Amino acid sequence: MAILVRNLLIYFIISFIFFISGLIYHLETRLPQKDYSDLLNDIENTLVSELTVKDDVVQVTMSDGDQYMTVVQEPAYLVSNWHAGSIRVSYRKDYTEILFFGIGLVFSVSLLLVSWLSLRVKDEQTPASVFANERLITPGAELQQITFDDVAGIPEAKEELLEIVGFLKNPERYNEIGATTPKGVLLQGPPGTGKTLLARAVAGEAAVPFYSFSGSDFVEMFVGVGASRVRDLFGEAKKQAPCIVFIDEIDAVGASRKTSSSDGNDERGQTLNALLVEMDGFSPSDNIVVMAATNRPDILDPALKRSGRFDRQITIVPPDVKGRKKILSVHSSKVKISPGVDLDDIAVMTSGFTGAELASLVNEAALLAARQGKNAIDQEDFDQAHDRILLGVERKGMVITERDKRVLAFHEAGHAIIAKLLPDSDPVHKITIIPRGRALGQTQQLPINERQAYSKQYLKNRITTLMGGRAAEELVFGVQTTGSQSDIQQATDLATNMVCKWGMSEHLGPQVYIVDDGDFLGPTNRRLAMSSETENQVDEDIRNLLDGCYSEAVSILSHERLFLSVLADILMQVETIDGEEFDIIYSCSLKKKYEFQMEDETPEACEVNVLQA
Repeated sequence: MAILVRNLLIYFIISFIFFISGLIYHLETRLPQKDYSDLLNDIENTLVSELTVKDDVVQVTMSDGDQYMTVVQEPAYLVSNWHAGSIRVSYRKDYTEILFFGIGLVFSVSLLLVSWLSLRVKDEQTPASVFANERLITPGAELQQITFDDVAGIPEAKEELLEIVGFLKNPERYNEIGATTPKGVLLQGPPGTGKTLLARAVAGEAAVPFYSFSGSDFVEMFVGVGASRVRDLFGEAKKQAPCIVFIDEIDAVGASRKTSSSDGNDERGQTLNALLVEMDGFSPSDNIVVMAATNRPDILDPALKRSGRFDRQITIVPPDVKGRKKILSVHSSKVKISPGVDLDDIAVMTSGFTGAELASLVNEAALLAARQGKNAIDQEDFDQAHDRILLGVERKGMVITERDKRVLAFHEAGHAIIAKLLPDSDPVHKITIIPRGRALGQTQQLPINERQAYSKQYLKNRITTLMGGRAAEELVFGVQTTGSQSDIQQATDLATNMVCKWGMSEHLGPQVYIVDDGDFLGPTNRRLAMSSETENQVDEDIRNLLDGCYSEAVSILSHERLFLSVLADILMQVETIDGEEFDIIYSCSLKKKYEFQMEDETPEACEVNVLQA
């Protein structure tokens, strides 16, 4: 078919060239035209030697050889009045119009034929035979070798999906007993938690064909294309059964029709209707499992999530510390790791990381080790990769004045000291004044254990620690800088949640004033309707909470003025202090402070002794 279209296209081009060439030749060789009165005058003056009549056009040849043409109504009647004796008269048929009409007809038919065949070839290539098969991964393909061994950190989700694997491997056992396996499985969770990887692992474990699509693949500008693709897809899936049809980011096509601005007759609405019909249309004996992934389950159409379509909805959340260690073990097995690397420590310091971020961490550490010419990845590479992912690239070219650097050192020292002295606070992991990304410095705290619930005291301690940087700046320099912007923002968010969401206000009591609209792409808090008096009380409680924590931070740093100065001076010299070094400095400072109180030593001499220690 494609060869025929190509040949017809060549024929069409040649015909078009001949048509244009003939038209140009006709225009170039056409005789000049004169009026009928000029012809009568020339005949009367015996200047005409020959007349050639073609329908109502008369071609005149003069005695001197010049030629011209004129239009004559009924030339046969008028010829009898001409002097035929001295003028030669001949009659001919004019085929010019017939010729041009034929060429134009051939040209038009060729154009229509080429257009029709081109559309037919396109229609033959756009159904599922191309649309589906080019996204089909069959058993034995490279991407199909993913199994549950390659998926770690989400044991509950894997356990849920083992039943799907058993059905795909042995559907007869379920059909004989009359059990019906879920038609659809909806994987929902934050980005990077392994939803797509888990779907491929199910296909790999069951060793069945795997169709992989994105929701946007079905939505086109032309109405009806997406619905047609859905029907073609399920038609092909039935031929490959048992198989898995996976639709990633299904919210692109399955958004709720209630909140849509259209009436359901647009392309997205028709595509969703076709998907709903097809999921109802195949029976359990078809052995087709539809899996979908989304991080916006709140906007999906209710008809899509009802029983009989997506029966099971599995929520995948970021892994805990044990899950992170298993994920790190999977990815670390593909690179060279030094024996001194402790995956337990890395799992602890990557709290909140998803599976994709952990994979990126291992890859970043491998890139850093290769850039420095190392044979294996060590612990320092993982620490640098961790900072790079969280904060960005180290800004080595940034110029900081000596005063700004000193203010920054006291700022970070204030965070670290309060975190050290407050009970039930996470221990300090690292203190640095090296700029990275948008942050000029950072004090990292790592939890000892995974916290699933946070006490009111812990949250207040967290706010006090965040206020430690601003408190140190005002205590030592008597100034307020913009370096506390991020700290104040985090502290305000925590205080707002404590008062409005977690019911930790002494005046308002256990009542909610902010609700989560709930998706996995970030917080979307919405304040409930309340009276102006309640709003004023909410704002007052938030402000009192922040002011109280700030006053506590100032009080702590005032009592630890020596420790603050010592830690800031050491930061000015080494720029980065890890948790173990920080504990040593605190012990030395505590010892020297005690000796200073016993021996009446000056603060400056005590500080020098601590620095020497």
